[in-house]
Amino acid sequence: MTFGDLSRSAVANLGRRKVRTVLTSVGVIVGILTIVTMVSLGIGVRLEINKQFNQLGLENVFVRPPEGEQDFFTQFAPTSRPNPITPAHIERWKALPDVKELVTDIYLPLGVASGLQIGDKTVAIDVAGSGLANGPDRDPFEEPPTALAGTIDLPQTGGSAILTKDAVEALSIAPDQYANLIGQQAEIVLQSPRGERQAFPLQIVGISSESTGGPLVRVPVQDRIAMKSWWFNKPDILQTDGYDFVTIRANDLNGARTLVAQIKGEGFDVESIEIMLDLANKVFSVINVMLSSVGGLALLVASVGIVNTMIMSIYERTREIGTLKAIGASRGDIRLMFMLEAGLIGLMGGVIGIILGYLLGKLLNYGILWYIEREQLPVRGEFFVVTPWLALYTLLFATMIGIVAGLYPANRAAKLDPLTALRHE
Repeated sequence: MTFGDLSRSAVANLGRRKVRTVLTSVGVIVGILTIVTMVSLGIGVRLEINKQFNQLGLENVFVRPPEGEQDFFTQFAPTSRPNPITPAHIERWKALPDVKELVTDIYLPLGVASGLQIGDKTVAIDVAGSGLANGPDRDPFEEPPTALAGTIDLPQTGGSAILTKDAVEALSIAPDQYANLIGQQAEIVLQSPRGERQAFPLQIVGISSESTGGPLVRVPVQDRIAMKSWWFNKPDILQTDGYDFVTIRANDLNGARTLVAQIKGEGFDVESIEIMLDLANKVFSVINVMLSSVGGLALLVASVGIVNTMIMSIYERTREIGTLKAIGASRGDIRLMFMLEAGLIGLMGGVIGIILGYLLGKLLNYGILWYIEREQLPVRGEFFVVTPWLALYTLLFATMIGIVAGLYPANRAAKLDPLTALRHE
């Protein structure tokens, strides 16, 4: 018998018992539906995070100095750093051929009591830099801030300030007055635990839409260096404590890899978006395997149903098997015919399961986006993504489940004695 004859016979045999064939394939449909839905969720979230990380810039490298020990009772004193990032390091890194851009950052320590004074209005605020919009701590789904007035890009020179929305609201300034603040003079006043006060004059250049949970003013690194030097009474603080954070943008991804290895070899803590992206992808790979195992359990149950269906088919078609052997069908032909029938059950269940999984993912994604929009959460994206590779591999997997489940019944059918089979009633 040719393969075409066996295939047509397998399809015709499944068509004899349509209800039983459909019921048997239901288990495969449920398993494939579960696998497609679960894995498409993992794929969708991973693709969205990869997209956000790519926008952050895989060529960015983030450097921190290793921190020394700090006693609780001296928390207002600068941390002793065994290997600070000094201006000499910065100049040397800027000269490296793989470096396209380098930005330094200084953090004011916890406990710095500061206030923002504009005219006769004063409010307690926190002081920070330009923000790590491309930093490793950024929420990948968070929308970037916009300028409500002026600019949200800090000038390279000192003496400037950008107020967040929380800061101007704390000052009881109405939105229609935001534009009037641009160009006005303001002061950041620091007060030490010793009771000393120092004012740092700044010019307001912009108002940001970001909300940080409290009033915040962003000032250039030069002003923060001056504030930190005054706070610790250390005029040479860059030489002794160095910079708190450095962002390096490499020329390309290979350059970023080179910089990570080189700077890490100098004893600094180094991170990059690519390192975090690789780690995230590994985590999602494990999650996808775990999610797939849920559908795998359903397919295991479905395979038992396929075995039962094929064994029942053998009992019903014993005389047919004997007739086929009598006219020249070999054991291999009989075995292949039953395996084709089992594989077709898996294939049919796989096709329907993939279609239903795709539709269910679309429905769930619509519901999730509706909920996110209603709650005004800063999350967007396609959370259920059925890729062509997922559909293909799932279809092959479903077919293989059917074929493997049909091995035992097919072997039983192939071993039937033709004379005994012909006498079967």
